[in-house]
Amino acid sequence: MSDKATINRESLLKIAGLVRPALATQNYIPALTHIKFDGKYATAYNDVSAISVRAELEIKRCLPGELLIRSLGSFGAESVLLQENVKDSSVLLSSGRSKLKLPTLDLTGFPFQLDDNGGDEVALDHAILKGIERCLMSVGNDPTHPAQMGVTLDIDDKGLAVLYSTDNFSISRYQTKSKIKLPGDVPVIMPTFFCEQLIALSKAFSEEEMTLVLQNGALLVEFGKAALLFSKTLVDLSPLDYPRIVSKNCNLDGLKKQLSTIPDSFDAALQRALLVLSGEVDKATKVTVSDDGLKLNSTSPMGDSDDSMKFDPGTDIDEPFYFDPALIARASKVCGLIGFMQKVTVMADPDLQFVHLVAHCKK
Repeated sequence: MSDKATINRESLLKIAGLVRPALATQNYIPALTHIKFDGKYATAYNDVSAISVRAELEIKRCLPGELLIRSLGSFGAESVLLQENVKDSSVLLSSGRSKLKLPTLDLTGFPFQLDDNGGDEVALDHAILKGIERCLMSVGNDPTHPAQMGVTLDIDDKGLAVLYSTDNFSISRYQTKSKIKLPGDVPVIMPTFFCEQLIALSKAFSEEEMTLVLQNGALLVEFGKAALLFSKTLVDLSPLDYPRIVSKNCNLDGLKKQLSTIPDSFDAALQRALLVLSGEVDKATKVTVSDDGLKLNSTSPMGDSDDSMKFDPGTDIDEPFYFDPALIARASKVCGLIGFMQKVTVMADPDLQFVHLVAHCKK
């Protein structure tokens, strides 16, 4: 035996859990299923994204990630001792009276090495993070439309950060008061996985300053000295023209007057619609807006759902239309205002920071 280290079991389990999402799920390249411990950080890399978390251990080996996590979870003692065996390059985990031997890989076989290529830096504050989290609601998952598979960071005509996303059925827009600079004023597409882990790590290291570094073909977020998040990007991917799409469907300047408070009975009505339409692939609820109020009707072989409620529309909609109640219910959890335009239903929070458009569908 040579190097050894004693660490709190829960602390090591937390570190491993934070980097776990970046472990590869297939064992084609063994190192990608391992967590690298280099004495300062624990790092996982799946050939696209990497997560590094501060972990000061004397052990400098690559340990099988899932096996390590399951092993730590099986122990009951407060601390765990890691001992490296030079002869067979294994690491022995000891906790209380329990011992478990893990095979390891050398650090030189780990394929991720962060290059210090510099890049343009953008400070990430609470408002931008909140915007990213809100916009994750409507990211796409169709690989034939890669520009939709993430959240786009842009700036408005005042230099303030604004975030967008779409799944081809809805569009989310989140306006901040954070002044930022983007290289060449070109919007940046942040992949979905990158955004999800950014939110998770920001909660784990909430006291750290967060900086987004825009590199050629890559995105990097530094959480002080506590953690790091990395992702490759598609260099030739062009962001959608979100400002044009949004302005084509609603007037942001006069939007407040066109929106009304969501009725108290609206969410319950949507849930009844979803019960009736649960067996339908393409869900469509008929919406009728008039001076008498708001009516929702859903019909399927499972039955009918009819709801009427008081509603003061901010716009005139002469003809009934259809929307997907699942998309509307999703947005109503964070929005308090709603308005019906000719082609879209617009939902927003009270201060209009978050605006969500859902396209009307055909019956």
